[in-house]
Amino acid sequence: MNIPFRNLSAWFAGALLAAVCVSAGAAVSSPFVSSRREPHAVLYLNYKMVPRKIYPVRIWMVDGKLTNRSDQSVVWMQSGEYQLTIKLTKVVNMAYVPGMAQKLPDAKQMHDLKLKLEAGKTYYIGAQFDNSGAWQPVVWKTADAK
Repeated sequence: MNIPFRNLSAWFAGALLAAVCVSAGAAVSSPFVSSRREPHAVLYLNYKMVPRKIYPVRIWMVDGKLTNRSDQSVVWMQSGEYQLTIKLTKVVNMAYVPGMAQKLPDAKQMHDLKLKLEAGKTYYIGAQFDNSGAWQPVVWKTADAK
């Protein structure tokens, strides 16, 4: 197969650009740990506690950067201070949340939660609703990791 020189040089330039982008992306450190062997904090996001009006959440952004994580029932993160942008999960049935008939637009809102994570600790995070149907992200329990 003969490839014209112009096309070959374009392919080479594209491959070089892709390699630079991948290496630059790898240089940006992620707050999520790649191995559970690294020191980390554990965040549980999927608990539903209807009597306490706490519902499951997702982390949408960390320090203003979008996350691309779809596996968000349990998250392992490096210790440090973070600003998490939280939104409700799709499993929250708004018909059963008190006051949501009046505040349905608030269900789609995202809220920020500033959090200082320590390695070896477990954090339970959820959306807590008040009687008017407004919600805020809360850390409703912390414990030492097992």
